[in-house]
Amino acid sequence: MDQSLVDHVGRGEWLDLCAKGEVANEATMRSWGDSRTCSAAVIRDILRGRLVADPDPHGLRLRGARISGRLDLDNLTTDLSLELKDCLLEEGVLARDAHLASIVLDGCQIEHPADPPLHLDGLNCSKLSLREARIIGHTDAGTVRLLGAHIGGSLECDGATLRNDSGPALAADNLQAGLAVYFRNEFTATGAGDAGAVRLVGAHVGGSLECDGATLRNDSGPALAAGNLRVGLSVFLRNEFTATGAGDAGAVRLEGAHVGGSLECDGATLGNESGPALAADNLQAGLAVYFRNEFTATGVGDAGAVRLVGAHVGGNLECDGATLCNDSGPALLADNLEVGGAVYLRSGFTATGADVGAVRLDGAHIGGQFSCDKASLRNDSGPALYVHRLQVGQDMFLSGGFTATGAGGYPAVDLTGVQVGGRLYFDPGCLEHSAGPHGRLAVDGLTYAGVPQLISASEWLDLLRHGTLGYAAQPYQQLAAGYRAAGGERQAREILMAQRDDELTRTHPRWPERLWGKITKVTLGYGYQPWRALLFLAAVVVISCLLAVALGSHGALAQTDRTATLGRPCTVIQQLSVGLDLNLPVGTSLARAGCDLTTHSSSVTAACLTAAGWVLRLLAWVFAALFIAGFTSAVRKT
Repeated sequence: MDQSLVDHVGRGEWLDLCAKGEVANEATMRSWGDSRTCSAAVIRDILRGRLVADPDPHGLRLRGARISGRLDLDNLTTDLSLELKDCLLEEGVLARDAHLASIVLDGCQIEHPADPPLHLDGLNCSKLSLREARIIGHTDAGTVRLLGAHIGGSLECDGATLRNDSGPALAADNLQAGLAVYFRNEFTATGAGDAGAVRLVGAHVGGSLECDGATLRNDSGPALAAGNLRVGLSVFLRNEFTATGAGDAGAVRLEGAHVGGSLECDGATLGNESGPALAADNLQAGLAVYFRNEFTATGVGDAGAVRLVGAHVGGNLECDGATLCNDSGPALLADNLEVGGAVYLRSGFTATGADVGAVRLDGAHIGGQFSCDKASLRNDSGPALYVHRLQVGQDMFLSGGFTATGAGGYPAVDLTGVQVGGRLYFDPGCLEHSAGPHGRLAVDGLTYAGVPQLISASEWLDLLRHGTLGYAAQPYQQLAAGYRAAGGERQAREILMAQRDDELTRTHPRWPERLWGKITKVTLGYGYQPWRALLFLAAVVVISCLLAVALGSHGALAQTDRTATLGRPCTVIQQLSVGLDLNLPVGTSLARAGCDLTTHSSSVTAACLTAAGWVLRLLAWVFAALFIAGFTSAVRKT
């Protein structure tokens, strides 16, 4: 059979030993006898040019053979390609620092009892294909090793199965692939240990990294460890991609990774029972990041289920329809995230977290919109949405049935210090807090353009008064400024009056301030309605006139010696004139010359009118002074 292979290489033909319709599975391969066996040494000598004087450029192409011995290609340099399909290599392959045109091991069964079955560190070739290969290792060095390898084209592992019970399934740190890397179509990698099931730490991929439909598993470490990965185009972890890992490092690790295009995880499932599902701190994605279409991430601990701390996303971050869960920490932890486009947590997005926030975006910057329409956030020990100092370039949406349930010492939705460049759309279906209604919202320092949309001023004021943990002046002033800018001066004044009400109720001032507050509220509307003092002043004038007429008719007033009818009762006109005169802050009017208080010592009515006159004059003074103070804004406190 060895000579037959030599002849086929010389002619550039496939040597296909498989019978028509034969299925080359593991059991079938192990039954092959000598007629299907080829020596690894012969293959090496053919590639070295020792057995074929003028090999065809197609190279060595063999299918359905059992390779005896270890195929040792270490340091081999040749222009030929090696293509083995559906072959059994029980002693594995060595190609360290080898230079070949390409290596194809599609459908092969590759094993080794102690060393890495496929050891390719430093390999240099134009293409490496392991499609539908089954490679089994038992070493902490890794099942497939590609450390520092250079592949001019693509690394193709579609449908392959890699397994290692004591180390990585694929160790490819610092790999360089000029085109793409494919782990698709039910690719499966099962590894063990802290190093990860699939390692691409520091790897450089000129095109895309595609893992659609892949399954990665590691019960004692990361499923995918790809810190500082560099990808020229996009990373695809979609279409039922599944990664199950363990440990506080994360199931999928992309810390410091640079992705020229998008990171797309639509429909993926990431799980970790002892740490983050996705750890992508300082990730840089030139375009978008997608966690959509039933994307699911389940993590444990303070580090969060999905971590994007300090990440930079050139386009949108879209999580529509995603489900994130962490029973002991944040579901989404993205402090200091920077997004050039929009952030969408919409359309059934669900986040269940604990402690510092179910969704946490402290200090994040979003160039476009921030939308949580139809999202559901829950935290049984802290805030549901925690976005301190968030900056949003355009509109912010917390509407469309948005719900948030919080607990602990934080509000359910914490918007403290948030800056919204556009409008705020606020119409939640439900805001709840386990401690009561006052823990629903925090908005001190929240700024936005115009006035809140989808919610009336009275509803927003009710939330400020009854939905926040404590009094803050800024939210009222922000709201009042919005209505004033829109021409609603009257509504703006009512808002500022409501602010003063809340201040007096919830700051618990000392009794003099409380008393003064009550007085200025009734008489001046806290200085925003000074016309109230004029109404009170008018009431004093009316009372004065009524008292003058009533008491004057009963002997309190009489005509003076300057009239021809001394001592006779004053006329009604004269009595009204005296009533008006009683409100003059200083001096008397001309009416007092013809009609004045009775000087008879037994006149009780005159004494009553005299006393009332002093009181009414004092009140007139007070209300006049209050009007002036209110009109000049001297008593306003906002």
